[in-house]
Amino acid sequence: MKTTPIQELIDQAIQRSRELSEEGRLLESLAVDYIIDLAKAQSMLEKEKEVIMDAYWEGGQDIPIHPHRAEEYFDKTFKTKER
Repeated sequence: MKTTPIQELIDQAIQRSRELSEEGRLLESLAVDYIIDLAKAQSMLEKEKEVIMDAYWEGGQDIPIHPHRAEEYFDKTFKTKER
């Protein structure tokens, strides 16, 4: 399964925060942690899901599909992580 762009950003930011902490750069680490918290906000992940589903739905308008198919596509294509 793929990760969504927001989830990938979260993973990269977590890694960077760990590196900064290990280097003793607490202020920078706290700033990155704040960005991680913003990216992990449920509204951001939900908004990203809606955008992906809308794009899938709009791209499939020439083919009759059930409206719930877009959500099924998202759930099968992307691994969603609750953190």
